[in-house]
Amino acid sequence: MKNFDAFFQNIYTQPITDRKHWYAEATEAYEQYRAPYVSKIIDLICQQLEPNELILEIGSGPGNATQHFIQRNFKLICLEPNPKACEFLARRFQNYPDLEVINTTFEEWQPTPKKFNAILASTSFHWLQPETRCQAIARLLNPQGKIILLWNTVPQPDSEIFQYLLPLYEKHMPSFASFENIAVQEQNLNNISQGLLASDCFENLELTQVIEQKDYTPTDYLKLLTTLSPYIALETTVREQLFQELREVFQSQNIEVIPTEYICAAHIAQVKFPA
Repeated sequence: MKNFDAFFQNIYTQPITDRKHWYAEATEAYEQYRAPYVSKIIDLICQQLEPNELILEIGSGPGNATQHFIQRNFKLICLEPNPKACEFLARRFQNYPDLEVINTTFEEWQPTPKKFNAILASTSFHWLQPETRCQAIARLLNPQGKIILLWNTVPQPDSEIFQYLLPLYEKHMPSFASFENIAVQEQNLNNISQGLLASDCFENLELTQVIEQKDYTPTDYLKLLTTLSPYIALETTVREQLFQELREVFQSQNIEVIPTEYICAAHIAQVKFPA
């Protein structure tokens, strides 16, 4: 999405109280329809951690990444601003005593004096204040502690299907009427790498990524879209009209399966000390 950065610059200006409820109505759909994190990337992250490590996770959402670490016997403190997602997390992992859920934004959280060897943000780093996020995370890390940014990029339909959808985006979402191929997604990830290094808070950065495929039915694909910020930001009537027209295109073109492609990636970097 060519205007992704501009979109989030607008989000940053909104009051924190508004941002806390951004995904409230999409919590369950987020858990069900977002693309899954890839085991190869999860395993790579776990190899960087000590057994039973305590991880601070920023922006846990409904636990799509959390599940992989709690099931591997890591301890987690999860910071999640959305009250509904916190309730969902607590229910989902009620049998895991080593998980603590705190309903707060990272910016508002009052941390204990304890520092961490690992801080994880799973497709959430872009929600943090860009001017201060690297410095704030670095201050919470022990010497040689690691920042871990786990990502799934937005699953993109193949170019043939997208050509059917393009007129609808030009009509309803002109700022996002462009095909975001893998090369564009890779560049976005490289931009994040550059930002981490430019902050002068981290070193020894490694970026690992894999390209993954996922097929959606038209119904499930529309459910996925309900979890994505640009669609949530639309006026309700515009969103409903767009979705109705998307359904009509899928039906008229006899599209029963939507092949998509996305990148699962991890930035892992060591804090410079003193931070």
